Amino acid sequence: MDEYALLRMLHVTGAVLLIGNVTVTGFWAAFLYRARGSVPFRPVARAIMWADLLFTLGGGILLTVSGILLAMRLQLRVWDTPWLLKGIAALAAATLVWLVVLLPYQLRLERNPPEDERGLRRLFLGWTLVGWADTAVLFYGLWAMVGRQ
Repeated sequence: MDEYALLRMLHVTGAVLLIGNVTVTGFWAAFLYRARGSVPFRPVARAIMWADLLFTLGGGILLTVSGILLAMRLQLRVWDTPWLLKGIAALAAATLVWLVVLLPYQLRLERNPPEDERGLRRLFLGWTLVGWADTAVLFYGLWAMVGRQ
């Protein structure tokens, strides 16, 4: 396998890990939130944090590093390549929201006292709404990159 093919494979793998994790995490979190009577939500929130560290962060790093190397190898100028600029902007915006809004929500979800049902509901709703909006931004970036839009 040549270097270009390897970089593309790593880039796609990073995108799959990142977007796949945030999508599946949103689904499972909603499913387990509904089952919180029999499944305590604190361990779920802790699992979300670990999944984010392993797959969201790991996939994002792999996506970013391989993307930079691919752009350099192909001598693409970011400012002159609209689809590349849109993809980078979407990833940057989604990452900023994840760091500034979603991670603090996740920490509060993990630390929410089990008896505070109202607090859990408020935190989970906020995390879910922002999370799905942020996921849509990542899908937009994917669309821009794959479709070269």
